[in-house]
Amino acid sequence: MASSDTGRTPAQGAEAASASSWPLRKLQSFTPGLWSQYKAYEDVFVERAKGPRRFLYRNTLGRFKTEKDLLNDVEQSMIEYKTSIESLRKDSKYTLDKVVIGESDLQRGRTDLRSTGKQIQSVISSIYKAESTAAGIEFFFKGLMDRLRIIPTRQSLELRAEVASMASDLKNQRHVLEERVNRISEYGVRV
Repeated sequence: MASSDTGRTPAQGAEAASASSWPLRKLQSFTPGLWSQYKAYEDVFVERAKGPRRFLYRNTLGRFKTEKDLLNDVEQSMIEYKTSIESLRKDSKYTLDKVVIGESDLQRGRTDLRSTGKQIQSVISSIYKAESTAAGIEFFFKGLMDRLRIIPTRQSLELRAEVASMASDLKNQRHVLEERVNRISEYGVRV
């Protein structure tokens, strides 16, 4: 078989190539205009139909599907929904279990705070008693200390300093413990 191009000169070949590509070039020059016109018509259609594009595409493309294809799509959607629901059930069960554990931890923490606060209050009352006892002892020792002051010895000075430091320590401890009880009550736990 002989080719039809065998008898042509190179100039005739270029002319034939340009003549055959003419419809393609003309189509390429129209393509941007066609696309913009299509979008304009589509926008007008969507506005008149007053529906989302997705809905229109689905209804239009759905007309080209067979019943078997539609049934397969529905079955696939159902499988996806079932797996999604199952994972949601597992997640919700896990979350509910964590909530129950959290609530029990919260109750246990409140109970522990309340008992700690009560223990601190009992220590505070013990400190008050110790302070009053120390005040009584200090009063008792005041007379003794007055006598000890008369006798300036090293032991009397050490005894006076020890009694004064014990009273000061008790007062400081009481203030610290009262502050802790106030912090516990700030959390909303009655002590």
